[in-house]
Amino acid sequence: MRSSTVLIVLGVILGVGGLLAIANPFAASLAVTTLVGMLLILSGALQLWVGVTDKDAAHRIWTALIGLVGLIAGVSLIANPLAGVISLTLLVGIVFLITGGARLGMAWRLRETRLFWFLLLSGAASLLIGFMVVGNIAAAATTLLGLLLGIQLLADGLGLLALGLTARKR
Repeated sequence: MRSSTVLIVLGVILGVGGLLAIANPFAASLAVTTLVGMLLILSGALQLWVGVTDKDAAHRIWTALIGLVGLIAGVSLIANPLAGVISLTLLVGIVFLITGGARLGMAWRLRETRLFWFLLLSGAASLLIGFMVVGNIAAAATTLLGLLLGIQLLADGLGLLALGLTARKR
């Protein structure tokens, strides 16, 4: 199979997945939580294993402790995905607040450049979204992660589809 065909097929699959996630953001949010939980379990177990078995590592104890925390967090997300959706949504809201504040700070420092208005508007939008998420966590938790996943999958699918079509024309 040609690489352009693979890109087109993958783009269509990701695009359909994105549309399905947008159509049912709650189910997609649960899927995101489960996936993050599995990744935390895997990475936590590997870090714990390295911390226990690597006799030469100077930071064995810290590596093992971080691995244990990751393992516990992953099991917690898998064991109670609804609470995990709320936790991850709160984390996303906090990230929006932090990045919004950072962009506003950069805008202030670059107020004499062309970047000022872009950074100011971008920072204000991130802060607004962050406050909306954190301020109404119950409503945001049922949809935010799924919508973000859906938008990302749709954008990736469209990008791969365009790339595959462009490659096919050459």
